[in-house]
Amino acid sequence: MKKTALAMLAAFFLTIVSGYAGTKPRIAPPPLRVEVISDQPGARHVWVAGYWKWAGVNYSWVEGRWVKVKPNRAWVPGNWKLLGSFWAWKPGRWEKINVGEPKPAKKKKK
Repeated sequence: MKKTALAMLAAFFLTIVSGYAGTKPRIAPPPLRVEVISDQPGARHVWVAGYWKWAGVNYSWVEGRWVKVKPNRAWVPGNWKLLGSFWAWKPGRWEKINVGEPKPAKKKKK
């Protein structure tokens, strides 16, 4: 009897939790953690800071790390934004940077 009741309770709990999996977060992520940044492994590495990731029912911390720099690119960190009643994560990305002389401005026609 106890095993049956325990199994039913576990099934009920899993049903409730699975209903929340994949939902969008309605609460803001916690404040960023203070990270201890290890020594830079090389001159061509950039630190990518840690961030909070939504794990379906709560946030989990993703540790920061060193990554190799991509040529002619700059790292733009990800961020959380409030969109209506839920929070959305925009992942970090590499953006192209201008290298060399800027292009001349186009002349306006009269």
